[in-house]
Amino acid sequence: MPQRKSNSLAQNRRDTSLAASLFGKKEKDGPSSPQPQAAASVPTRLFNIPAQSIKPGGLRVVLGFHLIGLQNTPDQGSWKANQASDTVLDMVFRDNSAKFSITLGVEGISVDRYGTPSLPYLLQESVILHSVLDEISSIANGGDIEAKDRLLQLDESADAIEEARSTLPARKA
Repeated sequence: MPQRKSNSLAQNRRDTSLAASLFGKKEKDGPSSPQPQAAASVPTRLFNIPAQSIKPGGLRVVLGFHLIGLQNTPDQGSWKANQASDTVLDMVFRDNSAKFSITLGVEGISVDRYGTPSLPYLLQESVILHSVLDEISSIANGGDIEAKDRLLQLDESADAIEEARSTLPARKA
């Protein structure tokens, strides 16, 4: 029984790494934090969402909490959320075949894939990214917040979120 308690504590420490880094604690890579097989490879751009205005700190926190909530989708331990820098959020799949990174830049939000993805990764990546796109849409368009006060203002000329959805292999349920 004591062994289970120890494993549970270790799991809780790993699960809170993104939450801790959102509030200033930087996680150091070590033997307990596996990297995707091709972490240093050239990324594949999945999509880009141009924006008029981004408040990166607040947007990073909101998207970070959203990613934390998706770590156990569809099963416990399927994904690991990590804050790579002040403007980059990573999600690593349990088989470590690949990861995707959300980068909050001055001109918009970009999502890149690193590694050689497995078939289960590709299917689950689409599910997660559809959820992220829903969250981005909600942040940019939802609520009674004046446009100038929003964390994200999208370019009005394009339907960037729907264009981003069209690049994903699985369609939104």
